[in-house]
Amino acid sequence: MRSPPIGRSITSSGKHSLLFGIAATAIFWIALVVFAAIHPDYTHSHKAISELGAFAAPNALAWNLIGFITPGILLAICGAGIALRVDGKKTALFWLLVISSLGFAGTGIIPAEMADGSPLMESPWTTGHVLMTFVSGLPWLVASVLLVAHVRRDPQWQHLGRVCLILAVCAIASLSLNPVAGSPPFLADNPGLVQRIAFAIYFGWFVVVAYMLAFQDKSA
Repeated sequence: MRSPPIGRSITSSGKHSLLFGIAATAIFWIALVVFAAIHPDYTHSHKAISELGAFAAPNALAWNLIGFITPGILLAICGAGIALRVDGKKTALFWLLVISSLGFAGTGIIPAEMADGSPLMESPWTTGHVLMTFVSGLPWLVASVLLVAHVRRDPQWQHLGRVCLILAVCAIASLSLNPVAGSPPFLADNPGLVQRIAFAIYFGWFVVVAYMLAFQDKSA
């Protein structure tokens, strides 16, 4: 007897993905609050999150391990589960989500160098750190759009198409925040909030998608 496709008909796989997504989200945001509180003169509204893990920053190694690397690995497991739940095999969606999550972890493996709160762009470490942010963001953006196409062509998931489209728009908006952040006065005066909004959308995407696939697995 032929076994069912991995992740497609086994409901528990979707629930496991959700748990990993929730764990990644909780660890990241709790760590952000804690490490920001013990970092001298650190403010969420003005400081970049990467500053917590920059060279010479207090507790930089601990932050990179707990705040970037651990959530990134957990999101990779969550993203893999999402893709397998949708497709039942390792398609492009699978690799895009895994690469995105590992790119997030990579921002902790390659910390930035900063001086007076500003990144030293001539540093190869900072260049690598910025590269990891692109490795995290761009595959995720493509995956969010690809997910819409995947669910719309599958009768099992077609009822999730509209929500996935909204999430894809949110993904596009989150990656567009930095270029337009200097225009609205509130965002221009609080640059740290821009990054935190983008991160909230990033983590929220994984949790919401994993939740939908875990508990809404029958076509409406």
